[in-house]
Amino acid sequence: MEKYFMYGGAGLVLLILVAVIIVITRRFWRKENLETLYWYFQDEWLKNAFENFDVAVYGLRGTGKDVIFAHTINLHAKKHYSNLRYNSQTEVRDIRELNVGGNSYEDFINGTTQKFVPNFEENFHFYISDAGVYLGAQFNKELNHNYGELPIHLALRRHLYDSHLHTNSQALNRPWDKIREQQGAFIHTLGVEDHGDYLIVSTITYTKYESALECLPPPEKPDKYHTLKYGEIVERRFKIPVKSLKYDTRHFKNELLIQKEEIKTYERAKIII
Repeated sequence: MEKYFMYGGAGLVLLILVAVIIVITRRFWRKENLETLYWYFQDEWLKNAFENFDVAVYGLRGTGKDVIFAHTINLHAKKHYSNLRYNSQTEVRDIRELNVGGNSYEDFINGTTQKFVPNFEENFHFYISDAGVYLGAQFNKELNHNYGELPIHLALRRHLYDSHLHTNSQALNRPWDKIREQQGAFIHTLGVEDHGDYLIVSTITYTKYESALECLPPPEKPDKYHTLKYGEIVERRFKIPVKSLKYDTRHFKNELLIQKEEIKTYERAKIII
């Protein structure tokens, strides 16, 4: 009888242990799946935002602006245009190519527009990194005078190429105002956490420029009236595998600075000239 109770007690302990393991496993499995679903839905939001709007990504240096660009590009997994090479599917193009074949606003008013050969393929977006450097608001007057076709191109890009143009900059209002007028989604990057194999970029996303410009925080209790006034404001995080990032994080160093090994060649060339 004692032997029976001993085995019975051991069996009961084993059953309790198995039950505990099952409960812990289920909780862990649920947590893992909920986390996986969270990252999936954040990526889906990101893809849809860039697919349906001209998007402005903005934030201080090192907060993940180009990381967000690169991640979005990888999520779309198709050809795209940019002033910076993000991966093997990037076709690097000059910003001056964002034109409408020499047609001006006067041609549209007077009905004298001329057809031109398309300089982009359909359905492929254009990404401008460091838009505040290339198209800075401090040069609004010069840009309006010298690149008057660019705003027309932006306004008509969906008609012409069924695609969008996206920018990133350190300050939201730094790029040319003609670009900002076309943008419908705004991503404020707050910082990057390095977890070894992956990065996590924290952001707040906006659907209204004024709210994004003021960097308003997400409401504690969102309601339809708040959304009507300020647009949708949501805190989002994105998980990005490090191995997926192929772009040069020091692009302008190679673009502008003469490297040590090049100095002698450069100086000889100046002497010859």
